[in-house]
Amino acid sequence: MHPALLHIPIGIVVMLVLLLLVRSQFKSKQFKKVLAISLTMATVTITLTAFFGLLLSFSDDYGADSLQRHKVSGLALAWLSYFVLVFYLSTSEIRMLKHAGILLVFVLLVFVGHTGSVLTHGENFILAPLQTSVPRVDSVNASVYQLAVMPVLEKKCFSCHNEKKAKGKLIMTDPSKFKTGGESGVAFVAGKSDSSRMIHHILLPLAHDDHMPPDGKPQLTGFEIDLLKAWINSGADFDKPLAAYNPTDTLVKLAGKTIESYYASSVNYTFKPATPDLIQKLNTPFRSVFPIHINSPALQADFFVKEYFTIQSLKELQQINEQLVALSLSKMPITDSDLQLLSAFQNLEKLNLNFTNLSGTGLGNLDKCSNLKSISLAGTQVTPETIKPLLSLPNLKTLYLWNTGIDTTQQHQLEKDYPTINFVHTAYKDESILTLSKPMLVNEGILTQQDLLTLKHTMPGVTIRYSLDGTKPDSVNGIIYYGPIKLDETVKLQAVACKPGWYCSKLLETTVYLEGYKPENITLLTPADKQYRGEGALSLTDGRKGFVDIFKEPSWLGFRENDFVSSVDFGNQPPTLNKVVISYSDNVGSYIFPPTEVQIWGGQSEHNFKLLTTEKITEPTGYRTPFNGFIPVSLKESNFQYYKIVAKPIAKLPKWHGGKGQKGWFFVDEVFFY
Repeated sequence: MHPALLHIPIGIVVMLVLLLLVRSQFKSKQFKKVLAISLTMATVTITLTAFFGLLLSFSDDYGADSLQRHKVSGLALAWLSYFVLVFYLSTSEIRMLKHAGILLVFVLLVFVGHTGSVLTHGENFILAPLQTSVPRVDSVNASVYQLAVMPVLEKKCFSCHNEKKAKGKLIMTDPSKFKTGGESGVAFVAGKSDSSRMIHHILLPLAHDDHMPPDGKPQLTGFEIDLLKAWINSGADFDKPLAAYNPTDTLVKLAGKTIESYYASSVNYTFKPATPDLIQKLNTPFRSVFPIHINSPALQADFFVKEYFTIQSLKELQQINEQLVALSLSKMPITDSDLQLLSAFQNLEKLNLNFTNLSGTGLGNLDKCSNLKSISLAGTQVTPETIKPLLSLPNLKTLYLWNTGIDTTQQHQLEKDYPTINFVHTAYKDESILTLSKPMLVNEGILTQQDLLTLKHTMPGVTIRYSLDGTKPDSVNGIIYYGPIKLDETVKLQAVACKPGWYCSKLLETTVYLEGYKPENITLLTPADKQYRGEGALSLTDGRKGFVDIFKEPSWLGFRENDFVSSVDFGNQPPTLNKVVISYSDNVGSYIFPPTEVQIWGGQSEHNFKLLTTEKITEPTGYRTPFNGFIPVSLKESNFQYYKIVAKPIAKLPKWHGGKGQKGWFFVDEVFFY
């Protein structure tokens, strides 16, 4: 209630101040009456807001100092507004003193609002967006956490998890306290992002009460989530520098992009930005103009399709001659004489002239572009003599000269004469080893008895190794896939793709369901929860699998208060059964667990069963990625007409779970008989 109420008294008190400013427009009696009503409403809403705020303070999610300031000032505001109201309604004729009391309420309200905003949004939340400077970090010695991970957490998480405000008693601003976790346990498990509570909360639906950041606050992007997961999977090290990681590590690639995003934009350009209308006007199907970073006034322009290039289109960029810092004319039909147009772009830092018709005689026109740091001349006919004007540019750092008229001897001489410039003479070659994509399962869904399990890969020459028994295949272990596979029952498929010169793919893990014997009739002996009744017992043998994150679709039956108990009738000629397979949902973040126990009963009468077997199910030990799983229950050969299946939902969620002590759910969508 406190967050919902707090804006009402703010609006009323602001209105009171505005009324004081325009009181000359009202008759005296009318003004007093309006002011009295407004002041009464302000006092009532301030008091209610303070009361509900006091109740909210017992949640103990806030730092003691900040909370105390806000609590004391809020209660003081409630008492002050009451006394001002009593004084205003009194017979005193000291009008100026009455009005001063209202202004005092306004001033204290501003202070209370500020202390509350610090609790909700963190320190300096108003001015922070205006402070665009990025703290300088030593990119060589700083850790990946400092360079890439912390900036993400700072923007999306620190405002609610700091020393002054610690939602769930989790403090993320201090690495040692971040490692310790909060009242629900540790926030992350090093090396296991799928088992980490913070990732679980981030991936919950936005409307979920436990989703983080809460709805209404800036959300993490998909890229930022991938970065956090990669950091956790790589060990969640707070001190390890970028150079200490394997260059092929996913974290290194993601961190590199993040560092560029957060720190490369720290250059403070002093020129004014171009208007959005002008930038939009300059964008055409063959010319792209855009800021080099979000909110940066600096612009980049790229040209495309040489057949549509005109010198006029280059001249038009003079409208942004101050803001243009990067220009690509690669493969455009420009000549040396056209380079005089570039002298207008005096803030130009990066220029791409690759594979143009230049001989280099016009490069002297770039002498006014003193901010140039990188020039690309690959594929042109420049010589050591024609590039001399560029070598005197004061800020030039890199010159790309591969595939030009400059031979090896001349290259070495240039490097000797100009040691501060990096001369790039060879085209970039990516010699890193790439990772194959996963193999693909061709026939997803429930296979019929006539279907064969079929795998494929899009790249020729790939070897696929697989297993159906729970062991993990790799480059040397596992069965080599030569063709479609005949199945006898539902299996857990694990497969990997390998090829010489490539890293093996990540593991493909999926359940391949195979239809079994169809009973003549199946009945629910206990009702499913009224929210998740699917299509009743028909859902168990209709051949339709449920989605892992959509529980109200007809495929799922959900049980919480009752055990799942189902009766199956195979008729007068029952098949000989060896196994029963139960397909279920595993989504521990949504309180959906595997059952703790499964029982299979059999009998020749639907009223007379005997226990055939009991299967105890291992309880999850932490959060994990939701999936659809299956429980195989083996039987001694039996051919009863009737079977009864019992699955028991978890009675109390474990201590590591956010809902510890509460009842868990069991969701089932199919039952197979083999």
